[in-house]
Amino acid sequence: MGVKIGEEVGYTIRFEDQTNPSVTVIKFLTDGVLIREMMDDPLLTKYSVIMVDEAHERSLSTDMLLGLLKKIQRRRPELRIIISSATIEAKSMSTFFQARKKDLRHAAEDSVPSHLPAVLSVEGKGYTVEIHYVEEPVPDYLQAAVGTVLSINDKEPAGDILVFLTGQDDIDAAVKLLREDTQDDRRRTSGLLVLPLYSGLSRVDQDLVFAPTPKGKRKVVISTNIAETSLTLEGVVYVVDSGFSKQRFYNPISDIESLVVTPISKASARQRAGRAGRIQPGKCFRLYTEEYFLKEMPTEGIPEMQRSNLVSCVIQLKALGIDNILGFDWLASPPPEAMVRALEVLYSLGILDEDAKLTSPIGYQVAEIPLDPMISKMILSACNFGCSEEIITIAAVLSVQSIWVSMWGAQKEFDEVKLRFAAAEGDHVTYLNVYKGFLNSGKSSQWCYKNYLNYQAMKKVVDVREQLSRLLRRLGLALKSCEKDTQILRKAIIAGFFANSCHLEEYSHNGLYKTVRSSEEVYIHPSSVLFRVNPKWVVYHSLVSTNKHYMRNVIAIDPSWLIEAAPHFYQVRTPNLAPC
Repeated sequence: MGVKIGEEVGYTIRFEDQTNPSVTVIKFLTDGVLIREMMDDPLLTKYSVIMVDEAHERSLSTDMLLGLLKKIQRRRPELRIIISSATIEAKSMSTFFQARKKDLRHAAEDSVPSHLPAVLSVEGKGYTVEIHYVEEPVPDYLQAAVGTVLSINDKEPAGDILVFLTGQDDIDAAVKLLREDTQDDRRRTSGLLVLPLYSGLSRVDQDLVFAPTPKGKRKVVISTNIAETSLTLEGVVYVVDSGFSKQRFYNPISDIESLVVTPISKASARQRAGRAGRIQPGKCFRLYTEEYFLKEMPTEGIPEMQRSNLVSCVIQLKALGIDNILGFDWLASPPPEAMVRALEVLYSLGILDEDAKLTSPIGYQVAEIPLDPMISKMILSACNFGCSEEIITIAAVLSVQSIWVSMWGAQKEFDEVKLRFAAAEGDHVTYLNVYKGFLNSGKSSQWCYKNYLNYQAMKKVVDVREQLSRLLRRLGLALKSCEKDTQILRKAIIAGFFANSCHLEEYSHNGLYKTVRSSEEVYIHPSSVLFRVNPKWVVYHSLVSTNKHYMRNVIAIDPSWLIEAAPHFYQVRTPNLAPC
């Protein structure tokens, strides 16, 4: 648009604001940030038009935002709301935004849009994509994907290939198979440039994906569903769609989040096929039958609202003054069990009182911090323990996806490097060592590369830490250092995560732990510095289920600290501690 970013056109994301209130007229921002803006401006009065893009993805924040916007528009009928997506079910979205009967009866008291939401179809510039299906279901989608790439390379004209697989393990395996094939210069596959694409890649590897394809080469990008809508790859003419993606499903009973390989929806299938028709007519090779697509594939995926931990969602709605959360106008109703679990967690942390209202000051302070409430409680407790300088560093690391870079084929070297930073207390203290090393290096990208660290993630940690520091000062809370007192540090962590405690099973030779709260069988994740160390008692940041239930970001503790931190949650029982 020919303007400088941050002036007429700007953006706001969590912990970063590139706008000028007196000049900016168009602002790009995440749905989560817009929800947080409602805390200071409940009716979003500074906006006259709000456009929600990629609404078909049905993220937790998007569903919350749509419910809130519907509520706002009843008070501000002049507000224009645009919901856009290439594959959205427009009719159902239009129905959601129509005023309910009880609203119409009270139209004189409360302004209600008198017209139905318009449904517009805007034809974008695109090319025809020829769809190919397999005749019979494939027994192994990974092998089928590799075979399809080789077939395209043999039979089809020039053009890059985009392959959709489920996750890093599948992608690395496919990359290995194709690279082994390309190393034989006598074969036609020697012209293939095979590249992975997933969120944990280093910046250097990401840049290779977006760089122009060298002359005489055909680029093959093997990606997760991040390439469905989040980014555009120039030069893609062929798409190979495995028909699967990896999604997170939260079980509120066990408090375990599982990464599950699931079939995609028709909406996702259309998005994937559309990647092939950006620059010229393309082809999409679907590794499933046409009959399955037409008769069995679900129209839309399961919204995040119905498969996620709702703790952060509940506290945001409470902070916006919405007390009747079950009566909130949801686009898709959340599971009652997940809602009850979220209320239990917030009550146990002292964030909600017995009437399910925000406590003062803790509840309101937690609501001000744009992080998971357990992390926020940890930060506030650290101010009392006198270790807030260290804890905001840990919180910043936990808020980014991963500071480590996965280097294919270099696991031994990676483990050796990680060992240099490892702390006996666990992952949280290890992160402090990494952060200190990064600062001592002068925030060097080369240092990060040598130590298998994601430079962009480390820069983000520094930025987030600075934002948290400013936020605590604004809340009138002092920043103090505990000067390497890791006991105090761990007690502050427990203040936020006491519900996530586990003990090692007696006579366990394979590192089997049981959660204190629900006796779930869990293991320390191999990425943890405590993997195979197996302290008797630990507290974890999150539980993820793949082939086993794994604890991520683990720290060793003394069990007596649990009663000290949460006497309302624990009581002593011989021989172990148990929740009330």
